[in-house]
Amino acid sequence: MALARFTAVLVLSVGFITSTGSARAAATDWVGDRRAAVRLITATDNIPVESTLEARLEFRFAKGWHGYWRTPGNAGIPLAVDWSASENISGEEISWPAPHRLVIDELQNSVYENGVVLPVKLFLKQAHTSVWIKASITYAACSDVCVPLEAELTLALPSGAGSTSAQSGLISSAQKQVPGSPDAAGFEVIGIRFTGPSSGPTLVVDLRSRSEAFVEPDLFVEGAGNGIPPAPKVELQDGGKTARLTVRLAGLPPAGRPLTLTLIDENRAAEFKAPVD
Repeated sequence: MALARFTAVLVLSVGFITSTGSARAAATDWVGDRRAAVRLITATDNIPVESTLEARLEFRFAKGWHGYWRTPGNAGIPLAVDWSASENISGEEISWPAPHRLVIDELQNSVYENGVVLPVKLFLKQAHTSVWIKASITYAACSDVCVPLEAELTLALPSGAGSTSAQSGLISSAQKQVPGSPDAAGFEVIGIRFTGPSSGPTLVVDLRSRSEAFVEPDLFVEGAGNGIPPAPKVELQDGGKTARLTVRLAGLPPAGRPLTLTLIDENRAAEFKAPVD
């Protein structure tokens, strides 16, 4: 792990605990310790007739501790989840709420503090048939040290009418934290361009807000080398209704492989692509 401070005190011990779904339907027990813990929840107590099952991985972190986004940054440990031991599950799709930028010794990190709920869509091999879910998880909780953690979460759901579970409210609110389109966030992308040499290009993104003014926008760029670039230089005009974000990149991916851009500004966030010609 490329850390200036973290590697010096990396905790080698791994917390590994197994939880079963016997405690209550639609949610496993919390698995972890005082630093971090995770549980699996589902939107229904039974398997509905649809071919997908809405679930969530809920993480909580103690004060001063954090976990990582899908692209951790320069010093993070990515989350990995293995669902292969599950029964009647053919695949999964994880959505990611917008992260927070944390800079440590000039190293860029995209993190979740306090906690986060990751929406998960599980694809069923056979609808209206019982499911046994097993999620083997590896992740990290970091503070002044970084602790690698593991957890095994299992949950059995019988076939039935697909009644709403006690966790359905949390399921619904978590999806609202996932960045949508720029239009849904109330702004439009006026232009995206690259300047400078391909060995060290600069990304320039021009935006216009249709509603409230931009306050302190940040832009997370994925696909331009390892990690994430530093925060953009921000120029606001028209009372904050237009914004120009300039980011110096380490390089560009091959042509035809667009960058993924995630814009965050206070309580709104959006995800969009930057084509690379």
